[in-house]
Amino acid sequence: MAVSDSLVQRLYGGPRYNGTLLFYNGVRERLTPQTRVLNLGAGPATESPIRTLKGEVAEVVGADVDACVLDNPELDRAVMIEDGRIPLEDNAFDVIVSDYVFEHVADPAQFLGEAARVLKPGGSLFFRTPNFLHYVAIISALTPHRVHGLLANAVRDNPTGSQEPWRTHYRMNTVGRLRRLGRQAGLGEREVKYVEMEPSYLRFNTPAFLIGTAYERLVNLTPLLAPVRANLFGRFVKTGG
Repeated sequence: MAVSDSLVQRLYGGPRYNGTLLFYNGVRERLTPQTRVLNLGAGPATESPIRTLKGEVAEVVGADVDACVLDNPELDRAVMIEDGRIPLEDNAFDVIVSDYVFEHVADPAQFLGEAARVLKPGGSLFFRTPNFLHYVAIISALTPHRVHGLLANAVRDNPTGSQEPWRTHYRMNTVGRLRRLGRQAGLGEREVKYVEMEPSYLRFNTPAFLIGTAYERLVNLTPLLAPVRANLFGRFVKTGG
């Protein structure tokens, strides 16, 4: 039995539990009308005002390996990543946003190297990605990719024929690995934090959702349990000149 909207509202109503709002509020603190933003891994339109930065800054460019990015109306322009290279000039962007993308990257060193190349010195790379130490990521990593599409459509109540989820690799989804890869790419860590919010991935079943809620309340009770929260929110800054 799917979770009712009234139950979700009772347990998670208000901005306190809105992870998307929390993440993009952090991004917006670094934006001005003159900022050039690269949405790295932009994909298709999000249809989310919170995630849409177009019109707030000088330019929002999207880059993705999937051609769907070329039809994304939330971007001022879009390019396709080919053979791991972003076809954009060096030192071009003040801010890069990569929202639930890191888990899909097969070659983290190349990906972060390209991000650092197109980022201006002193510019920020904001990211949000699953924490590999959380039970959802562990289960996902142990599940064959062909099963992901079936589960994703069932959990999200998507119609038959919906786009399958992108393949996950989780090759930079721990804090230690992120810090090491960031340093190697010339990106200094300014902040990486563990975040656990509403277990929306369990809304397909009320008992499962309540168990997920109990887990969320538990891991948010003490910093000692922070390393097993669901997400990693972070900001890297390009070093050097």
